[in-house]
Formats: sequence, structure tokens, C-alpha cells
Amino acid sequence: MSHPTYLITSISNSGSAPENSFRQLQNAAACPSAPYGEMFKLEVPSLMVGTLDSLMTLSDDLGKTDSIIESIVRKVEKSSMELAGKKATELTVGGVPSTRYIQQFAWDYAKYPNRRPLKELVS
Repeated sequence: MSHPTYLITSISNSGSAPENSFRQLQNAAACPSAPYGEMFKLEVPSLMVGTLDSLMTLSDDLGKTDSIIESIVRKVEKSSMELAGKKATELTVGGVPSTRYIQQFAWDYAKYPNRRPLKELVS
């Protein structure tokens, strides 16, 4: 089963509206004769970062957590494929196919309020 690859890129708005920056990036990357992929907007709110030291600590923790979570997801995926056999089904996130969930991601403000310190949101 082939899985799409996603790359997340952060770009500066240069003081203009985010839509303008996104449109400029789309135009710069457009290649009608050989389309290599699609672009989707992933809007993340401004977060309360805190000090550089706390941000570096969270960054270190994120690296460790990322590898653990990826390992767990791969095990779940492998078990799902083994149980489904020839009737392999796509994994979902909250009942939504994973590709659509990523492409239409929306920040959950109720669960992760952006006015809380980043350290509280991560833990």
C-alpha cells in the first residue's frame, strides 16, 4: 500500500495577509507540465513560546516523543494490515481517512487553547 509523503514548510507572511503568501508560494512552485504534488494550507495559531531555554527543552523532548509515537503508529498499522488480510482498509483518525485529516487539519482551540504556555499544551 503506497502512502503519500507530506512536507511541512513554514513561510513568512512578510507583513501581508497569509493568503497572499500562500498564493505566491503556489505560483512559485507551479509546474503545469509536470505536477509533482499539491499544496495544502496548515494553519497553526500563534503560540506562547516562553523563553529560548524552555523552547530548546521542548524541542529535545519532541524528538524523543516523535520516535516513540512513530514506532507505535507503525505497529498499529502493521497489526491492522495483518488483521484485515486481503481486505486492507485505510486507517482513519477519528473516523476520517488519514490523508483527508492531514489535508483539512484544523487546530482544536477547545483542547489546545493558544493563550496557554507551550509547555502546558505539550504535557
